[in-house]
Amino acid sequence: MNPTLIKWLTSVGFGLVIGRAAYGVINSLLQMVFGVDQPGAPFDPEALDRMLITGSVLCLVVAGVTAAALLRVADNRRRIAWGCLVLGVTLILTLAAALPTMDLGSHPAGSSEARDAKTAFFFWMLIFGLPYLGGGLALTIGGAVMLRKFRNAPRSAA
Repeated sequence: MNPTLIKWLTSVGFGLVIGRAAYGVINSLLQMVFGVDQPGAPFDPEALDRMLITGSVLCLVVAGVTAAALLRVADNRRRIAWGCLVLGVTLILTLAAALPTMDLGSHPAGSSEARDAKTAFFFWMLIFGLPYLGGGLALTIGGAVMLRKFRNAPRSAA
């Protein structure tokens, strides 16, 4: 396969995956900016539409910037290592950005609503939190190890 084609495919592929994973971070921040994170506020479909469009555009920008940055890495192994590292950090940030949106303290202590919220949070952590944390740590550590291993990779002028 043509090395230039491999370079473009890996860069664009990682860019799209990282851009998609970054939506979790971007969406959490945009919910606060557009004011759609208050449960007592009246529903505003226009604000929600603006938030979704802005989030989609920002994710495309993140994907483009990531792909452009990865295209500048000359060695394929280092490009994959950087892609894994950035994707892992993005997954961990997504998990961290999702935690403040959970409203665990809004229920009276000892009430059945508080117990239900804590039980739901526990299952959310099992279903979503652990895979994101495990995958993010594996990709981050794997990418860092690969970067150290391929530190002295031959630099080509491609």
